[in-house]
Amino acid sequence: MILAGASLSLTGRFALQGRQVQRGLSLWETWVNETGGLPVGSGGSRSRVSLRIYDDRSRIADAQANVLRLLTKDRLDLLFGPYSSVLTLAVAPIAEAHGKILWNHGGSSDEIFARGWRVLIGGSAPASAYFAGFPSWLRGEETGLERLTVLYSQRGTFAGQIARGLAEAAEREGFHQVALVPCDLSAIDPSTSLGERSDGAPQAIVLVGSYQDEVRVIRERGVLPSGVRRIAAVSAGLTAFGEAVGVHSEGVIGACQWEPGRGGAVQTGPDEAWVLSRFHQAFSEEPEYPAVQALALGVVAAECVHRADGLRDEALREAAAGLDVTTCFGRFRIDRETGGQIGHQPVLVEWRGGRKRVVWQPVGR
Repeated sequence: MILAGASLSLTGRFALQGRQVQRGLSLWETWVNETGGLPVGSGGSRSRVSLRIYDDRSRIADAQANVLRLLTKDRLDLLFGPYSSVLTLAVAPIAEAHGKILWNHGGSSDEIFARGWRVLIGGSAPASAYFAGFPSWLRGEETGLERLTVLYSQRGTFAGQIARGLAEAAEREGFHQVALVPCDLSAIDPSTSLGERSDGAPQAIVLVGSYQDEVRVIRERGVLPSGVRRIAAVSAGLTAFGEAVGVHSEGVIGACQWEPGRGGAVQTGPDEAWVLSRFHQAFSEEPEYPAVQALALGVVAAECVHRADGLRDEALREAAAGLDVTTCFGRFRIDRETGGQIGHQPVLVEWRGGRKRVVWQPVGR
């Protein structure tokens, strides 16, 4: 039996995404075992997978304790990362110290891959790419829009890197009035903080904070400056966002790592139809992108076990570095040195009539 495990946020501020990851990994376990298990050596033998999850309650100390337990007491074979950049940054040094590959599905901060850790394998696009397509999309949709304001959380590194990537993309598109405003989104009053500025009130606003904080601001969008023509928020990439804010979702733009029908022809692992059908069968709902990106990285791990002819972490890292394949999540390709994802790119979605629709995707996708 091969033991796979993770510390996930089943309670606390990352619980919405953490529970999706748990379901995605559970479905990956089902797929592996239904297809005969993972190859564990020459001779064609295969082993079933058992999944072990501990709740970190969205807390750094708990995540670190859970990962240490998985590595030293449980002695697991495959270690999947937690959800969120802050928790991934907290546990990566532990994985590095033990020489254990950290299959990182849910930590997108560029900072994670800038520390020189050799055990990281990233599955999702980096934070700096989340809204890189937003300025070009704005140019095509809103004539004369020039003033763009990004309100981003000062907590951790994830939000700041989204803001930086967006600002760089805006500069390339010729925007000359881009304001990056670090703030506490949990306490900000949009009616006062975004009033008339010396350079004019914003015409487009991007929110980058926690899911809960972004939802609160969107619910209060009626108090935003009257000149605001477009609103974007990271959380708007989740289906749960529309349910949380109701009619206030109309016209909001979100960044999304995955949407059905956008992954291309699958080369390894279950196809999208299987994922959608079995996820709904098991959980009576459609999967959010955190679930699919976790499942897909599990598929990549399985492919690496096959190519490495076993579970040695050094061989798994080398196999992942040479991989360029398409899963149900889309393309997987990492930077050989950092382990960061360079093949997968997010899309932009817009809420209309209570539903998301893709409005922008990278050229060639």
